[in-house]
Amino acid sequence: MVFCNQKYFNQVQKAAKAYRVTIPKDKMKIVPDAKGKDSFYITLASNRNNFEMVMLVGYIAAGQAMKTGYVPETFFVSVDVPLGEGFRLVTSATKEDLQQLLLGKINTAQFVRKVKYL
Repeated sequence: MVFCNQKYFNQVQKAAKAYRVTIPKDKMKIVPDAKGKDSFYITLASNRNNFEMVMLVGYIAAGQAMKTGYVPETFFVSVDVPLGEGFRLVTSATKEDLQQLLLGKINTAQFVRKVKYL
């Protein structure tokens, strides 16, 4: 399982790099919930105005990394925004919604409406 996580994390980093978003490995983790289903957590940093784009890149990179064969049940993307004293945008999406986005069944605007803001 640990090797699978490293392969998945490497793929997330590679996909995000294509969008010029850098993700250190220590900003990603996989946590099982009470039912034993894995959730993927990622924390990203943005500029003041591009936090929604950075959030989408986090989801797209996590979704593209599912090609490794590892598929978490839920995805949590947090974006640290340096606005004023700074705030953290915390969101979650299901694997089904993310798969629909990656298959082109929904567009990014529809996906953003499905994302839960926590």
